[in-house]
Amino acid sequence: MKHIPVAVAVLLVALSFLPGRQPASGPVATALSSASSSDRAKVRAIYTSLAAVTERDAGRQIATTAIWRAVHSSALRLAVGEMKGKYPGLDVAVEKVLADHFTLDDVAMNAEQVGKVKAGCLEVAKQSE
Repeated sequence: MKHIPVAVAVLLVALSFLPGRQPASGPVATALSSASSSDRAKVRAIYTSLAAVTERDAGRQIATTAIWRAVHSSALRLAVGEMKGKYPGLDVAVEKVLADHFTLDDVAMNAEQVGKVKAGCLEVAKQSE
């Protein structure tokens, strides 16, 4: 029993050498730098959900990127209407991240395109942490 405090101290010292979690970086993270944790969580949840829906649909209902953008726009209006304009530049930052992953042209949502859209959404979510 008398060795427990020593073991705990050794464990704490060992844990201090583990690398810490790096803060999110990128245009979305910059735009959300003044955001509350609940607003960050809301943005993260929206884009994580959009990635999941896009993957599950696999191009059946959301057949083109134009349809995906309509779904995206509707989801944002429904989920974060009260945040509109609260974080200047967030809309541009999100579009930049998405454009880095998939084309702005209207193309079919084949398996490759679904993967790109999903990756873009997950990157927005990651930068919202």
